[in-house]
Amino acid sequence: MKLRWLSVATLALAMVASTAVVASPAQAAGPQCRSNSKVFARGGSTAASRSVTVRLCIQRAEDGVTMRAWGDVSMGAKSGSADIVYHMVVNVRMEHNDDDMSYASCDAAAWANFDDGGGHRFECRTPDRYSSVRGGWTADGNVSYDIVGDGLNDLNWSLTGSPAIS
Repeated sequence: MKLRWLSVATLALAMVASTAVVASPAQAAGPQCRSNSKVFARGGSTAASRSVTVRLCIQRAEDGVTMRAWGDVSMGAKSGSADIVYHMVVNVRMEHNDDDMSYASCDAAAWANFDDGGGHRFECRTPDRYSSVRGGWTADGNVSYDIVGDGLNDLNWSLTGSPAIS
């Protein structure tokens, strides 16, 4: 009888442990990020420039289904006091196997032209997506801009996307 009770207790313990593992939410993966940097210099006779860094990140939240993508935008100290850009827009995409899943555009022109010592500016975040599909999730993007005095009109800076997460 004692042996039978031990077998039932062992089976019950195994079932509880198995249920606990299955019922627990998926662990959040730390964000996967990649930084992109470029110096924007005003054209013409009035010198002004500023370095810009966009760090593209992707993460699966603790619930296991919420996907988040964003671009952290930082700028170095501005040299010169003249405006550098007519416009600058940071575009961030959440992708799954290179298919666009979510998108955000954020205006950065005022920050690029602001006369200060630089630092972190803002986060451009896509709307969350909900998926339990694993593998192939990345953040990607570009910066659309027009530099004052260069005579080139609109240009595009293609950013290197984040590493993929599952």
